[in-house]
Amino acid sequence: MIKVGIYGPAEVNSPVRKQLLRLLLRHPDVDLRAVASPMGNATPLAQLHPVYAGETELTLERVLKLDGLDVLFVIDEENLTDDILAKYADDKDFRLIVLGKTPRLTADSGDMVYGFPEYNRKALVRGARGAVNPTPEAMLIELALFPLAKFGVLDSEVNIAVGGGASELAVAAAEAHRMLELVQPAFSHAIVCECGPDTTYERIDLKATLHTSVALDEVERIYNETYEDHNFTYVVPGDGPVEEDLRGSNKCLIRLAKEGEDLTVYASIDAMTRGVTGNAVHLMNLLFGLYERTGLSI
Repeated sequence: MIKVGIYGPAEVNSPVRKQLLRLLLRHPDVDLRAVASPMGNATPLAQLHPVYAGETELTLERVLKLDGLDVLFVIDEENLTDDILAKYADDKDFRLIVLGKTPRLTADSGDMVYGFPEYNRKALVRGARGAVNPTPEAMLIELALFPLAKFGVLDSEVNIAVGGGASELAVAAAEAHRMLELVQPAFSHAIVCECGPDTTYERIDLKATLHTSVALDEVERIYNETYEDHNFTYVVPGDGPVEEDLRGSNKCLIRLAKEGEDLTVYASIDAMTRGVTGNAVHLMNLLFGLYERTGLSI
C-alpha cells in the first residue's frame, strides 16, 4: 500500500481537497495517513464533508506529519513548506505531487517532471520523484494539440475559445506553448485564446481552429495513434462540441472536423477531475508503477 498525505490549501472547506479525498479513499492501493492545512483545526474530515462518513476517521490537522509517508499531494505551490522541501531533498524514496490552479512549472526541473502524462509518461515511470500538474486550461490545450505536434504538423497559428469559466487564458496558452515546443521544436506560431460560452457545470470546453493541408482522415489517424496506448483521451464520432456529462471522469473527449484547409478540434474535460485531482492521481499511479487507470475508471 502507498502511504499518502495531503497538505493545503489554507481554505478549510476546499473543493480540490474534497475531490482528491474522494479519489484517494476509493483507490485500492492507497493508505491515506495524514491530511493537513495551514488553517487545520482537528475537525474530522467526515464532519467537513459528511459524504465521507464511515469512510475515514482522519481529521484536518494544522501540523503535517511527514514521517512514514511515501507520497505527499501539495495543493498550491505556496504550501511547499521548508519541511516538505527538506523531506523531498533528503528522502530519496519520498514522492511529491504539486497540484492546484496556480501556474505550474513550465519545464522539467531536476527530477520534478511536468505532469502531462501523454508526453512525459516514460520520465514519470523511470525514476522521477515528483511531478507538477499543468493548469487545467493548459492541459486541455495540450491534449487538443499534442498529436499534431508529435507528428510535426502543427504549423499555423491556433485560435482557441475556452469555455466553462476559464481564467488566466494568456498564462495557460503560454504554458501550453512551451510544452508543445518541447514536442515540436519548430512550432513558433501563436496560440490565441479567448473565452468561450459557459458550461452547465465545471466542465471546460475548447474549440481550436488552425490551418493544415493534412486530410481529415489522416488527422484522425494521427490522433487515434497518439492516444491508442493511453487510457483517458479518446476521439469520439460526431459533429460539433462534445455534449457529455463528464463530472467525476478523468477522460478527455475530442472531436475533429475539417472544411477546406481549416481544421477544428473540439475537446472537453471535467475541470476538477481531469483538470486537477484525477490527473494528480494518474501521476501517482505512474510514479509508483501502477496501472494508469487504477482508481480512475469512468
